[in-house]
Order: sequence, then C-alpha cells, then structure tokens
Amino acid sequence: MSILGPEGVHAIPRVAPVHLEMRTAYVEAPVARQLGLHDGQVVQAVAAMRNEHLKLVLNEHSFNVPLFPYIKDGDVVQLRAHLLPTGKWALQLLHTGSFAGTEPLPTGLPTRLNTLLFQPPGFTNLMALLRPGVLEALIPPVQDAAELKKRIGAQRLSMSSLQPQALKRFILGHARSSEASLADGEPVADNTKVLLRLLMAERERVEEQDSVETQDSLKHALDELEAAQLQASPAVNKGDLSFAFVIPFRDADPVELHFEQKGNQPGQPKSPLVVNMHTQSRVLGEVWLKTTISANAQVDLTMWALRKDVADLAKFNATELTDELESAGLHMGSFQVYNAPRPDATPDHPPPEHGSVVDTRV
Repeated sequence: MSILGPEGVHAIPRVAPVHLEMRTAYVEAPVARQLGLHDGQVVQAVAAMRNEHLKLVLNEHSFNVPLFPYIKDGDVVQLRAHLLPTGKWALQLLHTGSFAGTEPLPTGLPTRLNTLLFQPPGFTNLMALLRPGVLEALIPPVQDAAELKKRIGAQRLSMSSLQPQALKRFILGHARSSEASLADGEPVADNTKVLLRLLMAERERVEEQDSVETQDSLKHALDELEAAQLQASPAVNKGDLSFAFVIPFRDADPVELHFEQKGNQPGQPKSPLVVNMHTQSRVLGEVWLKTTISANAQVDLTMWALRKDVADLAKFNATELTDELESAGLHMGSFQVYNAPRPDATPDHPPPEHGSVVDTRV
C-alpha cells in the first residue's frame, strides 16, 4: 500500500454517500378515505409500471415504490397503514421475503388471510364496542331486536358477582371456534364473533348510508377477533399455548385476556402458565396485570396502573390477596405494583415525514 502525500490526496476517489432507503409511502387523507384505510390495517399492493415509472398500485391508486430497486414489476407486497399525528397516512412496507421476483407469491393464499396474519395484536375496536350498552344501542329496529339484545346480554358476565365456574364456562366457550364446530357438524353456540356477524347483517339489511362509520367499526372488531384466532395457530402447531379474547361485563368495562404457555420440553421443568390482563376502565383507569402460575402452585403477580390511587390501593390490599390465593390452594411468590404503563404496551412511534431531520446520536 502506497502512502500518498498532500499533493496526491485529491486523486483519492470520493466515497459515495450512504442514503437511507425509505420503507414508507405517504398518503393524503382524502385518498386514505377512498381506500377505506384504518390504523394498523394491512393491505396488499402490486408493483406495476405507470407512465414508464414503477409504482405500487392499490385499488387503482398508485404510490411511489419504497426499497427500489429491490421491488420489481409484478411483485406483490404487504403494507401496514398508520395514521400520523399530522393527519396524513403512511403505508409502511412489510418485508415478505419475496421481493424482486425471486419467488412467486403463492396464488392459493387469499388476501384476507394475509391481512389477518399481519394484523397488529390487540382489540382496540372490540374493547370500545363491548362496553356496557354499546352493542345493544347498535341493534336496528327489526322484529327480532329484543331477542338479539337478549342474546348479547347472555354473553356478558357480572363483575360484582363473578364466580370461578362462570368464568371457566365463558373461557371454554370461546376456546373452540365456530368454524371448528361447523366442520364437525356440531351446532354453533353464541359467542362474540357470531353476534357481531349477526348484528352487522341486520344493520346492512335496514340501515342507511349514514351508518358507514359504525359498520366499519364492527368490521374492524371482527378483524381483530379473527386475527387473534388465526395468529394463535402457529403457536398451537409448535405445542405452545397462545389464546387471546375479551370478556364483556354488564356492570364494568371489558377486560382483555391473553393466556400463553411454552410447550414442555423433555427433561425440562414444566413451563409456567402466563395470564396477561388489560383493561381501560372508566372507574380504575388503564390497568395491566401479568400473572405467572408455576407448576408448584406459586403465583407471581406484576401490576401496572396509570392512576397512583389505584396502584396504592393494590399495594394496600396485597395481604388480602395473599389470603385469597392460599384459600384456593395457591401461594404468593411475588407481587409488584408500578404506577406506570406496562413497558411493552408503549405504542410504536410513527415513521417521520419526508424531509425530517433524524438525530442518530446515542
């Protein structure tokens, strides 16, 4: 290697600058409304030539292609919609591993299946709809309105008089999907998904166009339910447990529950059962609870509450909770309470606008 003097420095070729490859296409609000986008939705677009330029085409609307030239004409890509604080929408590219035509997209995979697989976890729309009285108020004036209201009420539990057996029946009733019952030729029992579909069908039959926003909210809630059901399948195939659902109450705001347990491995201790709870109560504020139940009947609890008075009340009643667990044959291992949001519950920051200055200093 030769060492250049000051007079030879100018001969060194300049290093090409590093350019950040954007994975996001931005959409104006009117176009987003035409596309029917909602926050977190996953849509499918096709890369196609438009006026000699490669564009992403979605329902006859075209957008600039991110990650060019890795995406080629004919590629099918997944995009997740995000509503930005500015009112604009961002379509964030999800890497499917099939860019640049290296592998053809399986033609037998329906678009809705793709959408549900990439659906963000959680039940934002469903939690709002399952507050006491909300679904009942959406029942249209049809002949069977009273019967439908009765069926919805029968699916609700009572928070003030909640009993273990009633909770067990509710969980077991939602552990088996309606599709599985139909496949086995068994009658389909009422559950949240069945009642949502019935309510949507009745509203479509009699309602006018001014109910489009409500109908969309019902549809998005149904998407959340079916996405949770579909996304649990890979865990089951691996021998794990991953089961999420929402419990509606007559006298309290709904509670989201998620059961998870890793499959047991030969020669290893039995994996604990983890139960995650989340509610946005209008009485207690937003609360998260993580319960870990070990094979030796030990229970470890961690609670997060946004309101300080609720966190303080939980700490004050820790002794009473320990006594309740012991009467049920369990023993308390640890109980931690934080006056803060659950760390992994913090929403992701939206992607920056074009032209934004990003400070990368640590």
